Amino acid sequence: MSVDPVIAAILQFGLGWLFLASGVQKLRRMEEFRGIVAMYRLLPQRFVTTAAWFVAGVEVAVGLAVVLDQRAGFIAAAVVLAAYAAAMGINLARGRRFIDCGCGGTRQPLSIGLVVRNVLLSLIAVAGLLPVASRAIGWVDVVSMVAGLVVVGALYAATNQLLAARARLEEWV
Repeated sequence: MSVDPVIAAILQFGLGWLFLASGVQKLRRMEEFRGIVAMYRLLPQRFVTTAAWFVAGVEVAVGLAVVLDQRAGFIAAAVVLAAYAAAMGINLARGRRFIDCGCGGTRQPLSIGLVVRNVLLSLIAVAGLLPVASRAIGWVDVVSMVAGLVVVGALYAATNQLLAARARLEEWV
């Protein structure tokens, strides 16, 4: 089974952009992100600052590796996303829903929706390891890739907004 090169490019650049944007945002707001890492209460306090810098750096490195179509980048993306899902799941199981997910972008408390989103993104990263069909790329393919990236970006942003709105609504109820 092989993936059409247009689909592969949309997956590659969408996933790469997601990691690059998230990592850069964490680096720009490191003090805030350090506080989020601390709120997860998964590490001893003395490791929180180092872990926050490490996570942001890993996200940027993974994003670059995926954009450069490195197999290790897709594997790392899948592992990182699964680890995020696990960290969120652990805190949800502890009853700690009030924590900001730390995903970058819209602030939102932890929810099962975020866990599911990260699991699905992890599976998408694994799909990046599938072989890509060999065929010529024409101008229609390039237009399709750009349009596909716009649609994927809009869907991701809309999903985040819906998850955040749902979490705020649940706080009122």
